[in-house]
Amino acid sequence: MSKLLVNTLLIFIILFFACKDSPFSNSSTTNTTAESVAATDTIVEASPTPTITEIYTWVNELRMREEPSTNSPIVFTLKEGEPLEYAGEKSDFTEKISLRGTRFDEPWLKVTTKSGKEGWVYGGGVKFYKVGADKSSTPYDDCFKLVKDRKIAQSQKCFDRVQFRQLKDNASLVTASASGIDFRLLNEEQFSLQNAGRDTVYDFRYYLKNMGFFAILATYRDSSEYVLVNDKSGEILTLKGYPKASPDGNHIAGVGSDWKGTGEAFNGVQILSYGEEGFTIVFEEEVLGYNPVTPKWVDDNTLQINLLDINNRRKSKLAQLTKEESGEWSLEY
Repeated sequence: MSKLLVNTLLIFIILFFACKDSPFSNSSTTNTTAESVAATDTIVEASPTPTITEIYTWVNELRMREEPSTNSPIVFTLKEGEPLEYAGEKSDFTEKISLRGTRFDEPWLKVTTKSGKEGWVYGGGVKFYKVGADKSSTPYDDCFKLVKDRKIAQSQKCFDRVQFRQLKDNASLVTASASGIDFRLLNEEQFSLQNAGRDTVYDFRYYLKNMGFFAILATYRDSSEYVLVNDKSGEILTLKGYPKASPDGNHIAGVGSDWKGTGEAFNGVQILSYGEEGFTIVFEEEVLGYNPVTPKWVDDNTLQINLLDINNRRKSKLAQLTKEESGEWSLEY
């Protein structure tokens, strides 16, 4: 055999065995791919999607800033009621800031606008419910706002002024004196609520004409309640708080606050529903740690209430009472 032929044969044998052990052979490629897939399945995990909560500004021209500080540049100026997306990131400190006459001590929240702008807003300037317009206002709403802002002297003047106007507007049906209140019902009969010294004092509030009731505040030595007098029959219905009818007239909310903290007065929310048998209590719950004030119906089945912190009246939060599809009412705050 020639030397050239022997060398060629040796080269062929070396290349043949080298290719069998090569990582690029068919069998090796299959094994390596399977191991890579297994390793990928074991190590790589999907990043958790943050829970997005929608919150709403309740003050106009709330400033969104680049960082959680009043000294940080402004990214955007927000309008009242504007929705924001909050993914749960907040500052690890709180800051005392006054908004609309109320002193807050809240952290900063990282948020995103619907248009995609991202930044930080002060926590006291947002709420977890959209603050809707009141669809069922009453004559004393502004007076209760003064109570909420702790302007007690001004609120009392407001109550007296509105009461005088309400008595004047309804003089043909209601007459108030030191001895009590006299009513001329729509059936022409007379009906009276008599004061009993300091034990019981009745004050006329207003006439719920669409529902057919006169709203009266009854003050006792250690507590108070509201009395609704039927304008046709004189029948009395009691509520534990200031009466506020829903826009459709199917419900009346009674919201009361135990301002003195004695435990004698009702501190919570009561809902009465009107049916074939008259009014029945469908919801009643006392609120712990807060005084409920300034209720407003934002629709026929949704009542929003401000809650003042009992230990710090400068702090407040918004509560929402909603009628569910099941017909049950639920309070969240």
